[in-house]
Formats: sequence, C-alpha cells, structure tokens
Amino acid sequence: MAQKIKPLPIAVQAMNIKRVFSDSKVATLHDQQLTWTYTIIPSPLGGEYKVRLVYHLSQAPKIYVVEPKPLALAKGKAKLPHCYDQLEQRLCLYYPDGKEWNKTMLLVNTVIPWTYEWLYHYEIWLGTGEWTGGGVHPQNNLPKKQNDND
Repeated sequence: MAQKIKPLPIAVQAMNIKRVFSDSKVATLHDQQLTWTYTIIPSPLGGEYKVRLVYHLSQAPKIYVVEPKPLALAKGKAKLPHCYDQLEQRLCLYYPDGKEWNKTMLLVNTVIPWTYEWLYHYEIWLGTGEWTGGGVHPQNNLPKKQNDND
C-alpha cells in the first residue's frame, strides 16, 4: 500500500518565506492556503516583476506575474514561452509529475527560486527570441509531419 504524502503545513511554508523575504507580503487562509506577493529583480541588469504565488494544500502552487501586465513579447513572437495562461501570466516552472516538486518541499527552496530563474530566461528570450530555460511542453513532443522541414 502506497503511503500518502503529508504536506508541510501552510504555517511552516509561510514562516520560511518570511524568514527569507522579510519585506514581502504573506497571507494565509484557514491553514489551507497561502498567498505571497513580492517584487523580483531576476538579475542585476534585469527589470522588476511583481509576482504572486498562490498555494492551496489541495492544489499545486501557481505563480503569476502581476506587473508588468502584459509582459512584453520577444520580436516576432505571438505568445509567452512556458506559460500556462497567457492572459493571467501563470508561469510554467516545473513538470507537474511530482518528481521536481511535491507538498513535502518548501516553496522558498523550490518554486520561488524557479520563478527568479524563469524571469531571468524570459529576459534572455526578450533579447534573443530563443528560450534558454529548457523545459517540456506537449506541443514539443508531437511527432513531426513527413514534409515538415523546420
């Protein structure tokens, strides 16, 4: 019989985020949900991005870029890379199979640093049009057509 994973309590997640980001805003709701809002600068020459993390014990954490909205697109590109929702600007930070992140892990050691990394690669993408952050998306795994030459 498989053992059920016991998630870290919301209070533990909130305390650890406040320990590292003391000037950030962390709100909890009924020991079931956490919301973290903070302005990130992904590199010394990077821009500022206000992000919001929403984590409910029954769901995977979600990270949104709140400002600027909309995020600029690289020249010639029609949409943001590695983004679950273009309008809400919900970032795709990890493969949701439970191997990279699960509820026993601290958000401050995983999802939050991955947000910095996503924004760092976003800024490279803005300048080059090439996504250097890696990752897997379903459309990348589709078989190519015989006459596809790209």
